[in-house]
Amino acid sequence: MLKESGLGYTAEDCAVKEIGDKILATNVDIFTPIHDDPIIMGEITACNATNDIFAMNVVDIVMYLSFLGVPVDQPEEVTQGLIIGQRNFLKQFNADIDGGHTIINPWPLSGGIVVGIADKTDLIPKQLHSKSTTGDVFLTKPLGIQAAMALYRMQKDDETFLKELFPGVDSNSVTKAINIAIEVMRKSNYNVSNTIRKHYLKRAITSLTDITGFGLKKHAEEVVQGTRFDISVDTLPIIAGTDSISEVLGYDLIGGCATETAGPMLFCVDSNEIDTESVLDDFKKEKVPIWKIGSYSEGKGIVRMKKNPNIIHVEKLKL
Repeated sequence: MLKESGLGYTAEDCAVKEIGDKILATNVDIFTPIHDDPIIMGEITACNATNDIFAMNVVDIVMYLSFLGVPVDQPEEVTQGLIIGQRNFLKQFNADIDGGHTIINPWPLSGGIVVGIADKTDLIPKQLHSKSTTGDVFLTKPLGIQAAMALYRMQKDDETFLKELFPGVDSNSVTKAINIAIEVMRKSNYNVSNTIRKHYLKRAITSLTDITGFGLKKHAEEVVQGTRFDISVDTLPIIAGTDSISEVLGYDLIGGCATETAGPMLFCVDSNEIDTESVLDDFKKEKVPIWKIGSYSEGKGIVRMKKNPNIIHVEKLKL
């Protein structure tokens, strides 16, 4: 479609414009709310929008515009909450809402337009570029948002149906999975990029991206698309319990096809430049969750998901 429209295609996480020795990274993300609390939803909105900037290894946010689609009967306090949530989230970057746009819409929409700035030399592209033929693949937050938020909707709408559909799942486990998912969606990937810079890891990192709506496998395929590398995934950190939920609901979390919102960073490291334990130690020093989930090697641009991977059930996000 883009080609037929006369546009080029790039798999990068945001648009990049060179200005002298600097670059401007710009991203827009708009979606329907997935949480009833408007302040929490505002935080998720800002997290989701800014994460694509950090996925380029850009850490300085210079502008944030808020976009809202507002139904005519939406209470004013809901609209205010969405704005407050975004502002609360942006404070950690010394940023704020600089402007925006609001439309009247039959259903609510929440989004952000973000501009970041960095030196050209700071950028880390998504497409894998490695002098070495082997390396490690890491993930920084657990997967399973789609299943956990399905539980959230069922829990608030029809708890009887939830118990009938998942008779072996107790209410405490459901609540725990939902709470972890909400925490994941409100936890910025800024600390990942900041750790890369603080510990001078850029020299060893051969690819950087974030996992969102396409799911782990599709985003990993973008990493190796058009390269001479394959990625093999043998380990999956997931929100505890979301594997069985995903199986019933057909989300294929274990196959890497479940969607994520404001998900983790996925990055590859040249194992000849730095060893696995050193990477894990650097992130742990900064209290950033991290798991080695696989490796890359010479190949034809293929992603292989192990049929029975090592599943790590994550019950808390903080180290």
